[in-house]
Amino acid sequence: MAALGSVIGNRAWLRRNHPFPHVVARDVFSGDFYAALDAQVAGILGRGLSETPDPGRFSRNIPGYDSYGIGFGAAAPGPVGLFLTAQWRDTICDLFGVKATPYVFAGAHHHAVGSASGFVHNDFNPVWFPRADEDAIRTPDAARCDYKTGTGPLPEEEKVQVVRGAVVLFFLRNHGWRPGDGGETGLYADARDPVDAPALRCPPVDNSLVAFECTPRSFHTYLSNTRLPRTSIIMWVHRTLDEAGRTFGTEKLERWKN
Repeated sequence: MAALGSVIGNRAWLRRNHPFPHVVARDVFSGDFYAALDAQVAGILGRGLSETPDPGRFSRNIPGYDSYGIGFGAAAPGPVGLFLTAQWRDTICDLFGVKATPYVFAGAHHHAVGSASGFVHNDFNPVWFPRADEDAIRTPDAARCDYKTGTGPLPEEEKVQVVRGAVVLFFLRNHGWRPGDGGETGLYADARDPVDAPALRCPPVDNSLVAFECTPRSFHTYLSNTRLPRTSIIMWVHRTLDEAGRTFGTEKLERWKN
């Protein structure tokens, strides 16, 4: 895997405060690296879409969300593996003052044309991982410890509950997108705002990103796409339950709904 500094394109990332603090950037990676990343995701899409969960393909594995998803394991080969490196994790943690832990989730979402908008939510969720050493990168392992519930055969002392600390949405394979096509990430001032009336729309322009700390007020969602499929890589860094509690209060955590 290439060093992060050798593949970053635009280093002038923009920090904005409305409707809540977030960072946006265009031309994130160098042309060569972006082309390789785009080709790798194209190859995964080339395996076809599955209507039932399938770890090797984009599949319907996110209940209640009109998207096909795939997760990347800690040993993910090729360019997508960059999103599971300590360098990338530390870059995102440093943007928002989140203390780094070994626990990282990275994967990709693909929305077919006409996918329904999501619901306004904040990602301030508690989740579970197999416990890891501080210098490791640990990804979820649903067979041993369910990401949302912690259920599974792994002994209690070998699992840990943490909280989503910050999220990155990186856009790719959205060639020819133009305003009016939909597929943006909507940002909201309040959870009660109408889904179709966000305070801000972050367009899914190729080789761009939007990132923000997961807080009780980081309200956002996916907005329906009308003309083109929409593809993104999504990655969360996680903070300890104690840090989340000290910063925002554990009573503010968004518990998963059954």
